Parts: sequence; structure tokens; C-alpha cells
Amino acid sequence: MESKAKNAGAVWETNSADETGTFQERCTRGSSSAAAIAEADIKHSVQAIIRELDRTNPAFQCSRGMFRWTLHKKTERDPNNSKYLVNILMAELELAKDANKHYILPLLNTLMYAIIQAAYIPVNLYEKAYTFCKGLLSLPKPYCTIGHQYAVMLKAERKAPGLLYQRLVISEHGLKNDTFSHRDKIFIFADPDLISEEVINALRHEIHSVSLNDASALYMCHIIKHSIQATLGENCNISNLDVALQKKPYIVIEHYFQEVVAITEQSYYSSEDIAVARRKHSSKLQELYNIITSSAQQVTPSSEGLQNIPLPNPDISFFMWKDDDLLWKELVHFVRNQLDSGQDFINSDSDTSEMSESTDGHNNEQTRLSILSTDSGIVRDCGDPAAGNDPSPSRSSEGNQAKLSRKGGVKKRNQDSENALFLPELYDSTATSGDMNLHRRFDCNTMPFSIKQRKPNTARVVVIGNDCILGRLAKAFHSLRKREARRGILTAKLNLLLYHIPVTNENRSSVSTAQVNHLLHSDLSCELSKYLGSIDPWYNSNINSLRKMIPELARMSTMSGRQSGADPFIVDVTSYYVRMGCQPVCFQIYSVKLTFSNETDEVVDDVFLIQLEVGFPEQKPVKGATLARRRGTSEGVGGQIAVTYKKIALSNRESTKQLASHCTGIVMKAGTDDLVCLDVSISEVTSKTHLSGKTTLIENVKIRTSQVKVKMQNSGKSMVISLDKDSRRVYKDVISIDVSPCLEPGYSLHKMRTSKFTQSGTENIGLAKYMPKCLLLPINTFVGIL
Repeated sequence: MESKAKNAGAVWETNSADETGTFQERCTRGSSSAAAIAEADIKHSVQAIIRELDRTNPAFQCSRGMFRWTLHKKTERDPNNSKYLVNILMAELELAKDANKHYILPLLNTLMYAIIQAAYIPVNLYEKAYTFCKGLLSLPKPYCTIGHQYAVMLKAERKAPGLLYQRLVISEHGLKNDTFSHRDKIFIFADPDLISEEVINALRHEIHSVSLNDASALYMCHIIKHSIQATLGENCNISNLDVALQKKPYIVIEHYFQEVVAITEQSYYSSEDIAVARRKHSSKLQELYNIITSSAQQVTPSSEGLQNIPLPNPDISFFMWKDDDLLWKELVHFVRNQLDSGQDFINSDSDTSEMSESTDGHNNEQTRLSILSTDSGIVRDCGDPAAGNDPSPSRSSEGNQAKLSRKGGVKKRNQDSENALFLPELYDSTATSGDMNLHRRFDCNTMPFSIKQRKPNTARVVVIGNDCILGRLAKAFHSLRKREARRGILTAKLNLLLYHIPVTNENRSSVSTAQVNHLLHSDLSCELSKYLGSIDPWYNSNINSLRKMIPELARMSTMSGRQSGADPFIVDVTSYYVRMGCQPVCFQIYSVKLTFSNETDEVVDDVFLIQLEVGFPEQKPVKGATLARRRGTSEGVGGQIAVTYKKIALSNRESTKQLASHCTGIVMKAGTDDLVCLDVSISEVTSKTHLSGKTTLIENVKIRTSQVKVKMQNSGKSMVISLDKDSRRVYKDVISIDVSPCLEPGYSLHKMRTSKFTQSGTENIGLAKYMPKCLLLPINTFVGIL
């Protein structure tokens, strides 16, 4: 029975699709009884999602995430279900606002995704949803933050229906147009040492099955049809429009696509009243629809009804994360491709050369701080006839010719002005300011179809695996920020968003740190994703459920030899996550300085995110040393350490403490509250004397601290350090470690530069007062900390 229950969630994808198809076949469109049955079915699915959000109901835990996916599939198969779904969700949201507020944001998230996918939404439902989102502004965060963002998006949809769908497809597939040029790219990184080969093959097959080569014409047709139908509703015949577009050459389709995008963007930016702007928008698209279909023969009656225009899956790049610098290289490659494709940037030539230099050179950490040109750059001195041509010679005068102008040279960068320029961009959502009391906070990122895009490109990086890959991501993120602090290559051009999908493989033992040192424990858990699931119920339902579901689906597809190409569940859920997950939860990154027993070895600086583990290798007994063994095991196991730490409290008071201990191991974990703290657990060896003799006990000594230093007291002994449960990040022969919150590289660099001109002991002067001090890793969720 247990195995059947376990497989029930995995086979839900196939069964739900078959049942939905059978159900929809029984319903005849246009009949009032069929509409009532369809509406009841949608309401039943919404009620199932609400029961799923109730964590006290164990009956729905085995199928978490399936109800939401099945519900959106029903709206895809029958476009008329969209208005039923929006109406039912609005009724449930009104009830949840008074009784169960923790249902609001998951249901609102479902509502917005349904509106984006919908073929047509009546005006009154738009207004109803907009009014509800405005009502959330009186509630605390995150309700007011998400409510405001969705209200802005709904207002745009009321002016120009189909705008969100249009911007989403344009940005995800890089469709060139003259109005909206934002580019959105999804990168999926999987570590082959952490997940099984069959899971990797399943992920690769699903991603490749939904990827289409040279499908820009198809996506342009999707946008044309969806924009027209979302505006005109049943007053247009999509079948005739589709036939007319199929007969057109690519250059004509592109022209119609440019027209649709221009009309939609112009309607959105119109300063007129919403009703007036929508009426003009509708008349323009009606005219364009008549032009396109004028030469096509009518193939179906005009009263055919709504038709589904599918929302294409985004363009996804899948990588095996083997090289530590792979993330940096792919981000630079992505931005450089956008520069080459014609995006308009200031100094794009110099930016391209800098990125080429950064990717080609091996010593990327030692990037020079400035580039000094030996050329004055003055056109009159250089004698550049091309740059000195005046576009209007009739208006030229002696005074105008005497003006000094610069050609496109690279100037020496002023350090202070550079920091001031990139300050709001470099630290917009990935760090906090002040004294860094908050450890795990939430913010608001830009959605792929947001109204305001501050940067021309967005990279959405999804890491798949357990806590080990998150530690690797933290290290790569720290390295990236160090590069950007020295030379902001990506800062002004790229918005970086991070996502995590937990996947475990308990049968794979090669990742265990115990293979490196048997004193270190094997831990393949997903602590960070469990924490995200505890604060965000929608993340827990849709993403945490993939932890065991993805390996199960991969195993079933391998055994049956059948791949899910028609309805790729994993790609659909990932697309939903990166599109709707816009609330980052930030985690403190910790730095560790390791000193080795060999004095010739340099001190190593590294970072970790979740856990640092300390083990003590056993010393080999010396011949004739029988007396030491008779004294008991307490002197031979573990090591004598001296610990210096800063004890913290809720009052924000810190006091330096010291202790000496004989222990067998130490585990440092990031705290689970809102303070920047480490929970240190020391396995201390204690001896107690009884009447029966001397006994040795192991007691756990717990410390809560923000900074801690551990030093070996035994001569000839050393420690083994493991970072983030990763067997590849193990250091041996360590005699001292110093752990503290990792500082933001930009803050450290600015502090180093200004320390030459300031008195000793003065901190946070000038720009340093406004710069974030600690480096945080933002992982995106659906609703943030609820």
C-alpha cells in the first residue's frame, strides 16, 4: 500500500491529463449544462488547492503541486475555463481575506498566472481583481508589496489586454522589436556528482523536447493571435486569422508583429483614461485584424468561440556544473551576445572588449582597477574626419567648430564616482545596509513581464540539487561580486535572480564527506529548502514536492522507456517558478580563514552558506605507548581547542567570550532566526569519577555567536574542515579557523581605498555609510517570508 501511495503523485501527470480530457469531451461547448459542469469541475480543483495549503491535512501531501499544474492544464485545453477560474478565485480570495490570510498570496499567484494565460477575460473581472489587489495595500508585508505589484500589472492589462503575455514571450525568446527590447534567459545548473545520471538524462530530454529551433515566426504568430483575441474576444475568428498568417511570408509576419507590439505598448503608455485607452486599442487591433484576414477565405463560422493560444515554455539552457567559473562565463557570454545583437549601451565597444578580456584571461581575480588611455580623445587633436563631421553644415559656425568634443575612447575611471554610479544597481536586492541585524529577509524582484525594467537583461539561475550545490552557488556568487566590485562589467546590464529546486539522491554515496574522512558525517539533506517551505507554503507545495518526485519520474520513465514530451511536468513547474517567484529570501554568507600546520602553506579564505563541520583525525599510536591507552580514550580522541567568540543576544549586545575544551567535533550552522548568527555545537569530552571508576561522556555545548575563532592547542594535531556538506570542499591539516559574516566585496574595497586618507579607527564615513556591509545570497520564492 505504501508503494502505491508513493507512486500516486508520480503518475498523477498522466492520469490527470487523461481524466481531464475525458471530462472535457463529455462537455459540449455552448450548452448551459456543460458550462455548469465545467465550472463545478474548476471549483473542485480550486478547493483541492486550498485543502493542500492546509498542512494539517495529510491526505493531500503525496500529491502536492499536482493540483495547481492540473488546474492550469484545464484552462489550456478549454479557454472558456479561464473566466470560470478567475471568478472562482476572486470569490475564494474575498473569503480568505477575512478568515485565512495565509491562503491569499498562493491563490493570488494562481490568479495572475491564469490571467496571463487566459485567451480572454471580461472587463468586469479585470476590475474586480484590480480592486482586490488595491485592498491589500493596507495589509503588512508581503501582502502590500505583492498586492501593489499585481495591481500595477492588472492596470496595464485593463488598458492593453495581452500585454503581460506579449512581454513574457518577447523577453524569454529574444524577439526583436522596436519598442520592448528586454531579454530574459533561464540557466539551469545541475551538479553531476550530486544527482543521478537518470535524473540528468530526464531533465535534459524534457528541456530539449520543448526547445524549438528557429521558432521566432511561430512565437510572433502566437503574440499576434493572443493580443487580438485578448482584446476582441469572440468578435474575431482565430482559425481564419491562423490560416491567413500561415500563408504570409516571414517578412510580412514580422511586420504585423511589430504593429501589434507598437499598438500594445502605445496603449499602455497612454495618459488617457483606462476606458478611452482600451477603446482606442481595440479599434486599432480590429483594423489590423481586418487587414490580415481580408485576403483569406473564411474556413469556419464567425461564431466559433475562443481558442487557446499556448504560452510557450521559456528558452532554457541546461549545464553540468563542473567548472567553478562556469556561472561567470555563461553570464558574460549571455550579455556579450546581447551587445553583439544590437542592444544600445553606452560604450558598448569598450564593454565588449572588457568582457572578452575577462573571459579569456585566467587570472580573473587580479583585474586591474582602471584603463588609462594615452590619447587625449579630443577630436580636433586627433584629426578624425569621420568623428568631426557636423551633421548640419549650414548651421556650423566658428564658435561651434572651436568646441571640444570627445571621441569614443576609454577614460580613466574615478574610483569615488564609479562607486556612486553603481551603488544603487550593485546592491539593489542582494544585501542589506546598516549593522546587519536581519539575517533572512525578503524583498521584491522584477518579474519577467514587469512593467518597469531597470536593466536590459535578466538572468534567472536555477540550481538543482541539495545543500551542497547551494554552497557552491554561494562561493560562485561571492566570486562574481568580487569581480564586479573591481570592475562593474555586468552590474549595469544584468539583473541576476537565483532559484533553488531541491533534488536528493539517497542511493548515491559518492558525495558523502565520509569518503574523505570518516570523522565527518554524511548529510544529503535539503535544510535550506525545508526552511523556505516553512515560511512560504506555496514554495513548499510546488517546489519542495519535486525533491523526491523528480527522481521518481526519472526512474519511471527509464523503466517504461517513455519520455514525457506532450506535457513536460518538470519544465512546466520550473517555468512557473521562475516566472512567478519574485520574492527573494536572503541568507547570510559566512567567510572562513583557514591556517595550516605547514607554515609554508598560505592562509586560505573561503565561504560557506549552511554548515561548517570540524573533525579531528585520530593519531596513530606510538610503539610502547601502552600507558596512554590505559588512561582512557578521552586523551586520545579529539583534540584540545581554544574558542574565542562573540556572544550575541536579542538586545544586539555583543560580548567577547573564551573557553577551552577537549572535544571530538564541532558543527557550525547558520541560524534559523532573523539574526546574523551561527549555532555552534561542540561535542565536548568530559570525565566523571564514580565509585565504580572513571567514565567518559560526550556532551554538546551550544553557542550562539556572530564571530568565532577556533585554534588547536595540541602540538602535532590538526583539524579537518568540511564546508556545506561537500566532499570536494574539505581542508586537512588545519590548526586555526576564523569565521565571521562575509563582507560585501564592494564595501571592503571602498573601505580599503578610503583607509589611506582617513584616521585609524574611523569607519563608515562617506559612501560607506550607505553601502551594505554584509553579503547575502538571495533565493527567490513565491511570497517571501509569510
